[in-house]
Amino acid sequence: MAKRKIDKGTRVILATAAVVCGLAMGIVVIAVLSGRGGGEPPPYQPFFAGQSDRITRQIQDGGPVFYPDPRKGQRAFYLDVDGAQIIALHVVPPGGTADCLIQWNRAGRRYEDCHNTPVDRSALARFPVLTRQIGDKTSIFVDLRTVQPPGSTPGR
Repeated sequence: MAKRKIDKGTRVILATAAVVCGLAMGIVVIAVLSGRGGGEPPPYQPFFAGQSDRITRQIQDGGPVFYPDPRKGQRAFYLDVDGAQIIALHVVPPGGTADCLIQWNRAGRRYEDCHNTPVDRSALARFPVLTRQIGDKTSIFVDLRTVQPPGSTPGR
């Protein structure tokens, strides 16, 4: 049997159709994977904040480090150091709302509410701080699933 030859114009049309189909399939896959379909958002997971040595140095040099809620909710926090332990302080004050968040005043070197009233960090709720040894570094994770009351010692 003799081989059939496809003319140049037909090859160009077939190649173009294959590229267009591939792009369309890619768009569909991305839309399906990134779309939530209006359903319930996934639950919070422990949030990777960084390596303990870098975080500690950054806090010592410039004060507590702010992290916004990764899901744009009300679970934003400051990483701070208490003795040798890294702690995660909730920015919504106990009994307060997200309308009046706690902020770090760098000049005054203190926490304040939205009215510039000083706030003792021991009065703030906390998120558990988890550590994991990866190689020779200690990784810090903040567990945003649980808000612990002020004065509690979150587990590692």
